[in-house]
Amino acid sequence: MANTPANPEDAFLREVDEEYRRSQLANLWKRFGTLAIAALILALAGLAGWLFWQDRQEKAAGEAGAALTRAIEQLEVGDGARARPVLEAMTRDGPGAYSGLARMVLANDALAGGDKPKARGLYDAVANDSALPQPLRDAAMVKAVRVGFDQMRPAEVVAKLKPLAVPGNAWFGVAGELVAVAHFKDGKPELAKPILIALAKDELLSPSLRTRAAQLAIAAGVDIATLGINAQPAK
Repeated sequence: MANTPANPEDAFLREVDEEYRRSQLANLWKRFGTLAIAALILALAGLAGWLFWQDRQEKAAGEAGAALTRAIEQLEVGDGARARPVLEAMTRDGPGAYSGLARMVLANDALAGGDKPKARGLYDAVANDSALPQPLRDAAMVKAVRVGFDQMRPAEVVAKLKPLAVPGNAWFGVAGELVAVAHFKDGKPELAKPILIALAKDELLSPSLRTRAAQLAIAAGVDIATLGINAQPAK
């Protein structure tokens, strides 16, 4: 059977349709292809900017670390006159956690010089700074409470350190002992017992701290067999 000759009108319509599709694709490329290129350029520019910022941050951190180390060394040899201005400046504009570290060093320096109120204020400033890493804030909180323990109400000590006075926490030993003593000070030795037993049994803690905890536990009425260690006087 012979093929039927193509209708000239159909051929014309197909050509028009193909031309229309090519025109649409060209328009889409003009609209969205350009946008895609622009988006890619922006993404690359953003990446370059981020890499530059990271490099600057790393460089600033390296310089701050060197300055902090130098200041600590100067304090150790009694050259505080040169170290303290550097540390004071770092508390204001030190990159990342270095502002907090500088405060901690200044607090230690103040404490060594007998200025407990200044030391406690600096520790508190670090502990309350939400922009700093939590481990640094926890360390500052413990130090602030240790410095101000005698002037603090027992309930305040417990409120500040209770989150840290749990087995497994890095500050369990120091925080747990302070919380237990605060309970004693508040006339509530029963609340101190569970903490003291946990402290006495924690083999990761120092022998002297475990012994002190055992002695306090026994004073609170805990049977020595419950502690599982010999409660000898701390050396």
